[in-house]
Amino acid sequence: MYKENATSGFFEEIILFAVVSILFVSSITFAAYYSAMKATEYQKEELVNEVYNFVMKVMGYQPLIHNGVEGLFDYHKIKSVTMEDLKKDLTPNFKFSMTIEDVSDYYHYSKKWGNISNSYGYYRVVVIYPVDIWVSDHEIHAAKLEVVAWR
Repeated sequence: MYKENATSGFFEEIILFAVVSILFVSSITFAAYYSAMKATEYQKEELVNEVYNFVMKVMGYQPLIHNGVEGLFDYHKIKSVTMEDLKKDLTPNFKFSMTIEDVSDYYHYSKKWGNISNSYGYYRVVVIYPVDIWVSDHEIHAAKLEVVAWR
């Protein structure tokens, strides 16, 4: 009977080395991608919370509201508040545009602060909240407060 004696060489183990290398690189890539996605999700969630807190500050912002009633904006005060006043007093750490828009069927009392640029940052959050606009003791209009924020 004929018996073969052989020795294994480098070329027989190269396939195993390639498979292990591919699995190692894939694992590292997946871990890096997953951690980057978690960081991104955390940053967006943080911005959402900051914008919500900003909206709550606006709802009770004395230079805008009528007789200290949260969410009841005084039309006569709205006209006098500037974007600089909002930034100085409420100190948001994001860029924003804010609108109080009269949604009633009557004459519209609305005001907009800031411009929405075409160059948003990586994150953009829009919060719309129902409010009212006080025009006189006999006239209160339904309205919405819209804040668009980005970083």
